[in-house]
Amino acid sequence: MNQQVLIKQIAKKYHGTITHKQLIANNVSSYSINQALKSGLLERTRSGIYQEIDTPEDIFYSLQQKYKQGIYSLETALYLWNLSDQYPFSLDMTFPRGYNHANLDFDVKAHYQVEKFQHLGIMETKSFNGNTIRVYSPERTLAEILRICHAVDIEIITNAYKAWAKSNKKDINALMEFAEKFKVIDKVNNYLEILL
Repeated sequence: MNQQVLIKQIAKKYHGTITHKQLIANNVSSYSINQALKSGLLERTRSGIYQEIDTPEDIFYSLQQKYKQGIYSLETALYLWNLSDQYPFSLDMTFPRGYNHANLDFDVKAHYQVEKFQHLGIMETKSFNGNTIRVYSPERTLAEILRICHAVDIEIITNAYKAWAKSNKKDINALMEFAEKFKVIDKVNNYLEILL
């Protein structure tokens, strides 16, 4: 198969955003990648990330491909779960404590978590372009954001709790478990007493 046709097929599979590793794994040569860049079939949007020309970048997907250990969290997770209509200025990602963050992209707002909490509540959802991304659950996010409520607009938090309370997918038990882990039970109860 023609390598340029193959690149188009791979790009279509990932809704226009593809990584160098994905191309190599599908037997696309480095020479063909360079030709695709020269011909205008692809453009490099970030290190190791390519975008099909005339396709908007799937920033949520491309950043998570670039930073495999990062999980979308806090205000960004609220936005991805439709618990906030405030598009984050920079995307909150949580990394394991000790993660080397020297060259983080300017679009990423890094947070660090101890190992025992890093993997709790990870879920998958679709980015707005349709790619699979990893994000903390709504319940973990609602509990965790109360730990840093001084750094987040109180209206964003209040509106997120209101939207969650109206959801038929809410899991009160999970919220209380995360509230206990993050030591914010009293704060969570204050919201629940008003909303439920």
